[in-house]
Amino acid sequence: MSEFTDSVAKVFEPDGALCRRIEGFRRRESQAEFSLAVARALEERSSVVVEAGTGTGKTFAYLVPAILSGSKTIVSTASKTLQDQLYNKDVSRLCSALAASADVAVLKGRNNYICKQRLESFVAQGLMPERDSYSRLKKIMDYARISRVGDKNEVPGVPENDLLWPWVTSTKENCLGSKCPHFEDCFLTQARRRAQQANIVIVNHHLFLADLSLKDDTMGSILPEADLVIFDEAHKLHDIGIDYFSEILSLREVNNFIEDGRVVGKAHAPSVRWDDEFLALRNELLKLHQTLHHRLDIDFETEVEIASIEGFSEAVAEPMKGLTEALKHVAGIFLKLKDAHEELAQAADRADELLTRLNEWKAVFASPETVKTVGGTPSVLWMKLTEQNAIFSNTPLSLAESFAKSRARTKNAWVYTSATISTRRADGSADFSYFLGELGLAKDTPTYSWESPFDYPYQARFYLPAGLPGVFEPNYSEALVQATWPLIEKTRGHAFFLCTSFRSMESIAEALRSRAGANFTLCVQGESPKSELLERFMAADNAILVGSMSFWEGVDMKGELLQLVVIDKMPFAQFDTPVARARKAWLTEQGRNAFVSYQLPEMITTLRQGVGRLIRSENDFGVVVFGDSRLIEKRYGALVLNSLPPMIRTRDFARVYSFLDNPDEAY
Repeated sequence: MSEFTDSVAKVFEPDGALCRRIEGFRRRESQAEFSLAVARALEERSSVVVEAGTGTGKTFAYLVPAILSGSKTIVSTASKTLQDQLYNKDVSRLCSALAASADVAVLKGRNNYICKQRLESFVAQGLMPERDSYSRLKKIMDYARISRVGDKNEVPGVPENDLLWPWVTSTKENCLGSKCPHFEDCFLTQARRRAQQANIVIVNHHLFLADLSLKDDTMGSILPEADLVIFDEAHKLHDIGIDYFSEILSLREVNNFIEDGRVVGKAHAPSVRWDDEFLALRNELLKLHQTLHHRLDIDFETEVEIASIEGFSEAVAEPMKGLTEALKHVAGIFLKLKDAHEELAQAADRADELLTRLNEWKAVFASPETVKTVGGTPSVLWMKLTEQNAIFSNTPLSLAESFAKSRARTKNAWVYTSATISTRRADGSADFSYFLGELGLAKDTPTYSWESPFDYPYQARFYLPAGLPGVFEPNYSEALVQATWPLIEKTRGHAFFLCTSFRSMESIAEALRSRAGANFTLCVQGESPKSELLERFMAADNAILVGSMSFWEGVDMKGELLQLVVIDKMPFAQFDTPVARARKAWLTEQGRNAFVSYQLPEMITTLRQGVGRLIRSENDFGVVVFGDSRLIEKRYGALVLNSLPPMIRTRDFARVYSFLDNPDEAY
């Protein structure tokens, strides 16, 4: 053991700094071993994958070697909740306990920061998106005057989805960069400089992957060089990463240019008839959208492989030509005016770049059947139409090669950790092959798995009600609610229904409404923003929350707040999207079973997240009600059960009811 790893080990000893200086801290062997694994990876500049069950203390485990070494560290998370916890709580507590110092900074994507230049321009224009926008705009202006951070999430009384935000924040396309008169006091510039200076930088996966895939070079590299990179909630990396390594065109990009360009043009070249010029461009954009919906009969909110759309190339040829010609005309006007003002020059560059991309996609649309790779990786070309937009994507079927190449360019340590990374083999051992394969990690990458320290056999029951119809039967939702209702009455709510689809969520909510009446507070996804629903759930003493996949993770309800988690069925990703179908075909071509090598491990990871909502501390207790009888009917059911926490499993209602009545006696 080196001097450094020895110092890390001592921190976790019974007489170490953490036990002595942090009230309530107790040594956990798994946490100490986790920290040593990070320390060794840091010394060797290598990768390590760590699965640590809920309650292991992941954040302390990876932060201790980061702080003790003084290494430049980037921590990437999937949720804002964890970012805030790390920044506001964990790092400072650890530094105090270790008698050490660490300069820590949070860095977010550019659209989280108020842009002073765009705010000034917007105020000068005086055009409000809504009748009552001015009162909220004044709050943004007042905040921007006094804030040193400029984080839009800190502005009270202005919702995250307010129509004002796109006008007072920037994108890569409309940012003036170093040419901006506010560059030196720009909130984004200052945040990035703070990140360069800090020892520990806390980011999210979106920002890290944007940097990794070189998507944003307006101000050079987004993130600083680091000795240690830690991916917390690493199970989300692949799904988030696919978008950043795809080639994507959104018609909203053209629409955003129309909105921004019109404002810039009127401000700095008022003699030009900008309304007419941009109206012509908007009309061409509308023609393309209408062609997709009406002539090609593509439904809204439907994902479809472009090569499968009969007559696609012929239908879009004329509107794409009209769109590119209209944009070329506007670009030419800006080009002539570019020396008059920086914003006009920026608009000219933006129009030229957008025109280049539209021409590239026009060539793709001419022969979509020939597009089979992106960056050398097999891909699928597909599109999604909405009422206001159309998105075209050439999506790789695997992130492995692109991610591995990006990782190979760095010479630092990378730590991947989550409570749910592996599946379980028949002998109960952890199997990391799916996770390693998804990210292109070498098969011999060191992997560790430590179970949660919680006493699941004592704290929880896993209940599979007997006699339920099949999950695809029309009366299934009603039957599941009926079987669960006595338990809901027993706990007086304090229940989550986690559903695998919006359709299932709606039918379960309807079945609950017919029973709940005034005795329960029903919180259903879609009725309010997620944060408001969770606040209502916590404030009420009789709440039932019904949600789909967005509630399966990142929700932390401790104590008596949550005593029941009801899961409708196994969350299998269906082969009903172009990407999923293409990936299935690609795996089959390689001689692999798509269900075993892709669909099943993906489902198990998601299911473990959902089940994990129940027990969040050593004092929690409760029941997971699982309605999918395939768990005991299918051969793969044993693998699924082996991958879940070791709760006592039962089909006996009386046993579950008595457990809720008195957990000590039931044990």
